[in-house]
Formats: sequence, structure tokens, C-alpha cells
Amino acid sequence: MRLTRHFLTLGTRRLHYTRIGQGPAVCLLHASPCSAKVLQPVQEVFASHFTALAFDTPGFGLSDLLPQDPPEIEDFADGLAAALEALGVDQASTYGRHTGASIAVEFARRHPARCAMALTDGFPVFSAKAAEERLARYLLPLVPQWDGGHLLWLWYRYRDQHVFWPWHNQTLAFRADTDAPEAAFNHRGVVELLEAGDGYRIGYAAAFRHRGLAVLPELTVPVCFGNRPGDSQHRTMAAYPPEAWVQEMPRDPLAAAAAERAILLRHRPRGAVPPSPLATPIPGRSTTNYVDVGGRQVLVRVIGDLHAAPPLVIAPHVPGSSALYEDLLRALGIPAIAFDPPGHGESEAAGEQGPEAWAAALWGVCDALGVKAAHLLGHNAGATTVVAAAASRPDRALSVLLDAPIALPARLRAEWAPRWAPDVLPAWDGSHLLRMWHMRRDMGLWFPWWDRRLENARATEPMVEPARLQAEIREVAKNPESFAPAWHSALAWPLPERLAALPQRVAFLAAANDLFVQCLDLALSLRPEAKLHRSGDGPADKAAAIRAALAGIA
Repeated sequence: MRLTRHFLTLGTRRLHYTRIGQGPAVCLLHASPCSAKVLQPVQEVFASHFTALAFDTPGFGLSDLLPQDPPEIEDFADGLAAALEALGVDQASTYGRHTGASIAVEFARRHPARCAMALTDGFPVFSAKAAEERLARYLLPLVPQWDGGHLLWLWYRYRDQHVFWPWHNQTLAFRADTDAPEAAFNHRGVVELLEAGDGYRIGYAAAFRHRGLAVLPELTVPVCFGNRPGDSQHRTMAAYPPEAWVQEMPRDPLAAAAAERAILLRHRPRGAVPPSPLATPIPGRSTTNYVDVGGRQVLVRVIGDLHAAPPLVIAPHVPGSSALYEDLLRALGIPAIAFDPPGHGESEAAGEQGPEAWAAALWGVCDALGVKAAHLLGHNAGATTVVAAAASRPDRALSVLLDAPIALPARLRAEWAPRWAPDVLPAWDGSHLLRMWHMRRDMGLWFPWWDRRLENARATEPMVEPARLQAEIREVAKNPESFAPAWHSALAWPLPERLAALPQRVAFLAAANDLFVQCLDLALSLRPEAKLHRSGDGPADKAAAIRAALAGIA
């Protein structure tokens, strides 16, 4: 069985979920501040007998916030009902952890005809005093800091959530009965906090405001309140009334998942789950979906009618993702595609990193979308993608636009490629996050970034605003194992030689403060016939320059 990822359009918002297995539906709902990724081991166990659907609850992962301000758990439950209706699922069981447990139970209460049963892994039970304290002290603002210090705060904030309960009461009385998380687990949690941003507090707060055990008399479908030793809610088992179905689960997560599956099998939902539909357009933004390229799911963003005219395909800078080009897509006003190369952003990992592999993915995306020919735009290291793509399929590449391409002479390629990227694999102390942050920050201050002599100081505005850096770090941190290989491949690749040999018409773009604007002179010298279109850094200015470049080479 293969786990697949999907987007669903619900009015003006987007919902992301994963799917695996066959049979009746069970909906998995994660704890705050995580995403569906944390539930994948459980999802795979359930998939032996069910179609296991794990949702990024609104405001977390890749799902949009709910429109209510503020939303309550009841709104999240109604949102789940709307999602199941859009998926054509008549009835489902619900399984939730912590915040997700509140949603699972509330769904059973509010939509009993749609719910075969609910099963919880740590249903939140708080006294009024504890809930008030959580709302006041637990949910601190997430504010980007210039020095990246908030990344370390997030690292230890998420770690201590598993060491103390609540995390801010760091005394022996509040020590958790569990191991500290491993570095990779903690890293995923930090990335998910960065995905939610300061809005992580919205869904979290709803759980603290929920009525908790007060909903029990109103439940009309079976609800099993499971609790595991080592979980923060295990100590609340004595608070349940005698008539409640309370079950202690094994401490081991996979053993608990097997026990939970056996309970779910007692009350199987009726009906099957239809194939997942594609997300439909939302006015004013790109449409996100996954397409299959070489047996791997690749995330694509599409705006406009791809068959009205040959579209523009944007190859993002790597390491990075298409999420950083969403505002540009909205501003373009022409049919366009952006994608996450395999192993970057939200696309599945590939075994190979490098321009040829990224170029193959580009044409694979076009094939999946029914695009026969396109204009190509590559930004920074994305220039290697489009030059490789244009060289491999000159019959399909109508023109090549290069936005501040990383064009280096052979000597600098040999010197810089091995040392450009530091090791950013998750470290026990979170220090890899600071390496990511300060590498990127110093890229805005020196060129090359590690040679911090005055003669290498950049003479342009440095582009080191904390919010900008946080957005970029969030995307590259999703795949730390691809970070160094992608940088090495992009810098070592002979872009100048390949660019000079391209048969297509070429145009250049650049913002004055682009991180690789210093490479323009070499690139321009290789294609003296190509016009340079300068622009500001904002998406509207960049979009105008792109339209002018396309008009000039049409």
C-alpha cells in the first residue's frame, strides 16, 4: 500500500490530507501544533482494514485556517463534516490525538449519523483553572527574531512539551512519563510550528476552551476514550464518570495502534471511499495538487488556463520550494505553473539531486498536466533546472528566462561548491537551525557568504528581514537531507557552458538586491543578444518584468 497526499477545495479554503488503504473510512486528526505527518505510523496500521484519511486540521500543515474568529472545536468538527461530504464519504469513524481527540468526539456529538464511532488517544481534560492557565501561559507568540533565536526557542519549546506537562511548568511535579523525542522527531515538530506560524495558537486555544467531559451525556454513538502511559492525558483517567468507555492502551505506539484498530473494527462505518478528487480553483490564488512523476508525487501550483496559451513554468531556487513563488504567481496574470522539485518542499524525495533530475521532473509535470510546450523561468539555482530542461527538449522549451542565475566560472565552481552548504541534518541541540538561519542571513551580507571580509560585503540592501528569512528557512528545513546535495549540485554544474549552447531565445531578469546579482555579468557576456529586465524585489514588479521579457522574445 502506498500513502498518497491530496488537496481538497472547500469554498474559499484549501484542505490537505493523506490517504492509504481500502475499505470504510477512518479519519485521523492530529494533536496541536503538528500535522498529519505525525500520524503516519498509526495511519499505516489502520490501513490494513480501512481507508485511513489523515487531515491537516485547519491552520496546521498545508491546510488553511477556518473563517471563524476565533474558531471553536465545534467549528473544526463541522469542517470535517464538510470535507467528508466533498469526498463523497457517507459515514466514517474518527480517531484523534489531543486537539484532534476533541474534534473527533465533537464530530461524533454533532454529526452522529455520519459517525460510526470515535476513538481518542488522550482526550483533553482540564479543570477550569488549568484551562485558564494554558490560555494565559502555554501559547506564547511566535515572533521571528533577527538573530534566529526564536528557532532555538521553538526547538526547546517543542522538546519540553514531551519532557514536562505543561511545558512551561518545569519542575519535578510536572515531569512527563516518557522519553525525550529524538532529533528528527523534534525537527519535524519545529517545521510544523513554522508552517502554522503565530496562528498555531488559534487551533490550540480552541482545545483549551472546549467543554471536555461535559459533552459525554450528549453522545449517542460509541466513543472510546483511550489513554496511553507516558501521555500527558493518562493521568486524567480517574476523572471519567463510570459510564464512560475508558480504555488504557499499550505504552508502545505501534502496539497501541494495533489495539486501537481492533476497537475500530467493532463499529465499522458503512460505505466505501471514492477516489480522491483534484482540488478545484480558488479565485485569486494558485491551485495546488499533486501529480505523479516517475512514481513519486510532486506538488504543483497552477494559475490560469494552461491550454489557452503556452504557460510559463517556474523552476524555483533549490533548495527551496514553489511556496515562495505564490505571490508571484498571483501577480503574473498569465497561465503559469510552479512545482517543488523531488526532495524539496512537499514533493516526495528522489534518489538523485541535480539539474538533470530537476529538469526531468519539470517535463514530467508538464506531461501530467497535458502541457506540450512552455516558456521556462528559473530563479537562482532554478536556472540550472530550466537550462537543462531546454537543452534536453528543445522542441518543447519555447524560451528561457533566467532570473539572477548562479553563473560561476569554472574556478569558483570548483572552490565554492564543496563548501557552500553547512551540515544541517537535525542535531540534538537544534544548532542546525541556527546554521541554516545564519548561512542565509550572511548570504544577504557577503558574497560568498562565508568570506566575511570587507571586500566581499554586498553593496545592496541585504534582504535579511526576519519574516523573509523565516519563510525561506521553513521551506528548506522540510528536507534537510537534500540541502547540501542540492547546493553542491547547483553550484558545481557547468551552467555558463550549457547556457552558451542553448538554441532557444534567452532573456535575463534581476532585482537589484538579489542574492546572486553578482553573477549577472558572466551570464550576460555569454548571451550578448539577450535583454536584461531589471525589477524591484516585490511580486508586482517582478511579474511586470517577466511579462515584458516574454513579450520581447515572442
